[in-house]
Amino acid sequence: MRKDERFWQEGMDGKRLVLCLFRRLRLIAAAGLLGAAASAGLYLLAAVVLAGPPEYQVFSQYRIYFDSEKYGQIEDYYNAYTWGEIMKTDEVLDFVLEALPEGITKEQVKASVSVGAMNDVKIMPLYITTRDPALSETIAEAYVYGLDRFGHSIEGLDGMDCWLLEEAKRVPRGTKTANAALLGLLLGAAAGFFGWLVYYCLDDSIYLEADFENRYGLPVLGILTEKRDLGLIRELETGLAVCLKGRERVSVLDAASAASAFGRTEPAEAQADLDGLLPIPAEGEVWPFDRKAAERMRQNGVLLLLPWGKGSGRMAGRLLDLLGKLEIPVLGAVIYGAKDSFLGAYYGRKGGRA
Repeated sequence: MRKDERFWQEGMDGKRLVLCLFRRLRLIAAAGLLGAAASAGLYLLAAVVLAGPPEYQVFSQYRIYFDSEKYGQIEDYYNAYTWGEIMKTDEVLDFVLEALPEGITKEQVKASVSVGAMNDVKIMPLYITTRDPALSETIAEAYVYGLDRFGHSIEGLDGMDCWLLEEAKRVPRGTKTANAALLGLLLGAAAGFFGWLVYYCLDDSIYLEADFENRYGLPVLGILTEKRDLGLIRELETGLAVCLKGRERVSVLDAASAASAFGRTEPAEAQADLDGLLPIPAEGEVWPFDRKAAERMRQNGVLLLLPWGKGSGRMAGRLLDLLGKLEIPVLGAVIYGAKDSFLGAYYGRKGGRA
């Protein structure tokens, strides 16, 4: 009874995918929030708890004078990166060390200095950062002297004047927590989405008639929704009348009985709802069934009840394989417990088909 193609080879129904995705948006949102919390927590742990003693920073700003008359547009060859490297060269550090007290090493100075982004090639922001506010201020003041000497000693420059020299301030920590949380949110949501997408591709649940019909080559006679949509009930009554015409009895077998998982509607309730729509008497069958029940089903033919949603494909496949081996005819299937909102959105109007 099972067709050769597998459920992951049936093709992609974009509308079905989107509707199934909407049903799992809460899980994806939860994955995003979990990622945001984890990312922000790890960032704060690294930036605050494990960062060690606080740091103190002095901000200063220098006006750079280029010798344009002699060397032309030489400033085009300088940027924040090149100045950052120049600040750590011996040509600068030798002058800076002249203004520093003994005990402060060249390596300490190199580790403390950095150059910020330059919006103007003639204005250089300089940062001195250490774990001692007094040391940061001492090195910053030494750079005022050192860069003045350096600016008059190198070809291409006419001098470097300090326009601004602030006091040492404690470097704030954890300032990018929001950025870390946003990154974690995006990564968590993306991981949740791709995880769901893998699950969707492997999921054989039955949400629409085509899911069952394309997979097993058997007709779905109709759908029973949670809110008992009247249009779908009339459609089911017509399908049952045509399919069971000329028969005296029919056996009804719920696919949920073939596995431990059940749909949203209990099997007994689904069969009771169906009994009022059947044009002929029905005999309810339960898996596993004995030889006598198998003979009865072979004589009557089987109407298969399919719970809507998770696991229904596996249930149906298991039963159909067994019924095929026993040469028991399956007349058709009825899907029960379907979400009215899902079908309404898929078919284009509330409560039924367009």
